[in-house]
Amino acid sequence: MSEAKVYSERLGAISDAQLEAVCARLNLGRFVGAAPTTGGLFGQNVFLNTIEGEFVLRGAPHWVKGIDEGEYHREDRWQFTKERYFAEQLHAHTRAPVPWPMLHDQANDIFGWPYLVMPRMPGRCFNEREIVKALEPADRRGVAAALGENLAEMQRLTSPFAGDFSPVSIKLEPYAEGPVGWIVREALAIMRGCDGTLTTDDIAWIEAAAEGAKGEVTATYVHCDYKLNNLTVMKDGGAWRVSGLFDLHEARFADGALDVVRTACSYLDTEPELARVFRDAYGKPLDPARMTLYVLNDRLKLWGYFSRPGIDAEWLRGKTFRGWAHRYVDGILKLL
Repeated sequence: MSEAKVYSERLGAISDAQLEAVCARLNLGRFVGAAPTTGGLFGQNVFLNTIEGEFVLRGAPHWVKGIDEGEYHREDRWQFTKERYFAEQLHAHTRAPVPWPMLHDQANDIFGWPYLVMPRMPGRCFNEREIVKALEPADRRGVAAALGENLAEMQRLTSPFAGDFSPVSIKLEPYAEGPVGWIVREALAIMRGCDGTLTTDDIAWIEAAAEGAKGEVTATYVHCDYKLNNLTVMKDGGAWRVSGLFDLHEARFADGALDVVRTACSYLDTEPELARVFRDAYGKPLDPARMTLYVLNDRLKLWGYFSRPGIDAEWLRGKTFRGWAHRYVDGILKLL
């Protein structure tokens, strides 16, 4: 038996025999080799090559908890059932380039956990810093426009209600609060979790934004982590396009405007003029009050992570949340 290899800390040691078993079970063709992926925060993916093509194996599913729950617990059915559902819906109802077919083996006899196998998507994957070094300004502008166009295309997938996959039923269930209300609830829960790092002024600012965000919106597909790291791009016929979209584990149906935030904030950090290119290519109207809440919700996630004990990021030291986050709110409101 071949020696097991560690493709990521999360996946642990995997042998060729295990990967051969995957290929046989899913009829992928004879196993040729495997390699670690070049990115990905969670280390769930490994490249898998067979005589039939190139694939991505995604394993070690996330544990789960509700918005107001304190502890994560293991529920192997949730993440991959959800990712496959949204990939199938995007494939069927939009031209968004999702990896399909997405094969879900729910058994755990090979690895100790279930897994997905999907086609490896063409093109290049960048982060917001790498792309500045890798591409010329005109190409980066083309990529920004492609991201906006693809975001609008994804949102052709709509739902009669806003909702997410329940970690209990493992089914799509509606939010009682609706497409805006769940973001209010999430933002306030994150705020409460940032004990000791928010000032009275910070809290008042967040609560005012939550109170001011109202209105009825159509529930559309929301990726919730839409950014360069989670897609591939390629130049086709002289124009850039998004050629692959992945990491759907945070997907849900809600207000699609939420997905403007993360990419626009990244551009505000690196090339502010491209935030306008991205937003204009997206093209849909945006409500100032809701966008204020959505930016604060997104920035609170970063603040909560990087300000916690043991991380205490140097770039946040000596700052208040409002002092750090207000430029993102101001920058995105100028795009409306």
